Amino acid sequence: MKMVEKVTTEPTSDEPRGDARNASREGRHTATKGMRAKTRTRRSSTLAALLAVLATSGSAPTRAASQGTAAPEIYAVIVGYNGGGTSLPTLRFADDDAVRFALFFAGLDAPDRSSRVWLLSDLDAETTSGLARAGLTVPPRRSPTRAGLFGVFDEVGRALAARARPEAPVALYVVYAGHGLKGRILMKPEEAPEAAVTGRELRAAVAELARVAPALRSYLFFDACRSQSLFTERGGDGAPELGPDLAAAADALEARANAVSIGVLTAASSGKPAGEVSELGAGYFSHVLASGLAGAADADGDDVVSFGELAAFVAFNTERLTGQRPWFSPPGGDLRAPAMDHRGRRTRLDLSAAAAGRYLIEAAPGRPVFAEAWKGDRRPLRLSLPPGRYRVLHGGASDSATRASRAEVTLVAGAPADLARAAWAEAGADGAGYGQRGADLGADAGARAGGPEVPIFSAAFTPDVVSTLTAGYDAGREPPAAVGHARNTVEVGLALGSAPLDLRGAEPEVWLGYRRSLGPRWFAAVSLHFARSSQAAIEPYTLERGTALVGGGARAWVTPRVELAALVLGGGGPVLRRAGDVTGDWFAPCVAAGLDASLGLSGGWSLRAGARYLVQWIAVDGARRASSEPRGELGAAFAF
Repeated sequence: MKMVEKVTTEPTSDEPRGDARNASREGRHTATKGMRAKTRTRRSSTLAALLAVLATSGSAPTRAASQGTAAPEIYAVIVGYNGGGTSLPTLRFADDDAVRFALFFAGLDAPDRSSRVWLLSDLDAETTSGLARAGLTVPPRRSPTRAGLFGVFDEVGRALAARARPEAPVALYVVYAGHGLKGRILMKPEEAPEAAVTGRELRAAVAELARVAPALRSYLFFDACRSQSLFTERGGDGAPELGPDLAAAADALEARANAVSIGVLTAASSGKPAGEVSELGAGYFSHVLASGLAGAADADGDDVVSFGELAAFVAFNTERLTGQRPWFSPPGGDLRAPAMDHRGRRTRLDLSAAAAGRYLIEAAPGRPVFAEAWKGDRRPLRLSLPPGRYRVLHGGASDSATRASRAEVTLVAGAPADLARAAWAEAGADGAGYGQRGADLGADAGARAGGPEVPIFSAAFTPDVVSTLTAGYDAGREPPAAVGHARNTVEVGLALGSAPLDLRGAEPEVWLGYRRSLGPRWFAAVSLHFARSSQAAIEPYTLERGTALVGGGARAWVTPRVELAALVLGGGGPVLRRAGDVTGDWFAPCVAAGLDASLGLSGGWSLRAGARYLVQWIAVDGARRASSEPRGELGAAFAF
């Protein structure tokens, strides 16, 4: 059964284009909501190569990292803006995308874990009438302005600060659908002809929320032109920044922004279009992303959608059908980090015992479309959806022309629904619902019927896809995020130097350290050291040194995986002579300076090697004597 995806591409320049409202409903930036061009880094090119071999991949699946048994509270900020400013056409479905995400996140609310949603979007008449037909109530909303967005961030910050259990897990999702220019996303103007929010401001705002709630996990999803440039490029394309210049205010926060662990997933690479399917009434990236978050990306069936599973799912389905590739940056460089935790959720559509094949789930009247999934023969498949009435279209698993079937299902809050028990009928057989399009899911079925040409996912998503992505990423073809992207680093290791006070022999040492990021370049450090050497004399003895050091330093990255750091430390501790009895100096002050290099591995781990020069003033026969010696260090570090 061949599926045809109706998408057109937009030019990659920012030159003016015609109004989309009266044009054909095929595309995001051209006719309707044509193709949103997005930017992204070299991760996308490697991902393309990895996905190209997934058909023969036999690697083992990778499960989501265990993050404890408690699923987090959810805070979601959803923005959808159809406007194109002075140079881009008005979009058609950005508000629909925003509403769909708002309904999804609102539907996750439960007595044991709350889900709070802030929606910023002006709904057009088409969207409003569609929701009314579906009997859906939209969460409270406000206009998608700069002031509105930063006001929402302030509200989120106050809500986070007021939580009764600050240590409880909490996740923030920021989702944007609309137009983007290089380094910024468009917002509804209030005074000037155009308004935008820069990537710098977004990163700073999220960093400030992480300061309020240190346990916060943040995820940013952007379906907008050139949205990858929000996170990897500065200064845009030479065009002036839109809206008031808040650079000075953002500077104080941006130092924290680079130390915050954030998961980012955007729609397409630089200069590439990212399509919207008019029959779905959605941006294609947004459609696939919403499906993955709902549970379709849970390749191993453990009820946790890891970031790696989500990135692989979005790439797999967008690239196969549209040629677009998402750009992604895992939180802390860890693909196993959970992107959506569904453990314990009750309001779910269970497809585990249903027949294999493609499924599309939409509101009973036909819009909006909430999710799409391919059910395999063995893996469990459960989708978290808001309570309501749904129509499910099943397209079969073969590639030949297949008669579609449909069923209506009602989801009640707090109760799962088993799709295997639903009553199925041939789609369109009774003249209801899909009309003509239910008769055939061939290549032009949707075009003939005027309804969704669905399902449109073209192949099963399996754990092998995730394993291929993870193996390539961990092997270094996709470098992990630099160690310094994390806020905290714990390190442990061994050192070797010469014995103090010009004594003979070597002095081995064990040490434990901690570093706290103070921004993109600076860090504070504390370390504990214990060294011991044996001395041969008329009466043999051992010399033991325990040292506590506090200080800080600066760092720089040679590559995304290699960090160089210089640091200065001061402190002191006892220097004791043990030979039957214990004598010595109970506090010998010292200073140290050092250089080290770290090689990032995966999952936050790194190897660290360095050299340190120590000067310590040790009391000998009533007078302090300076002792200085170099030493080499080797250890491991874990960043979080």
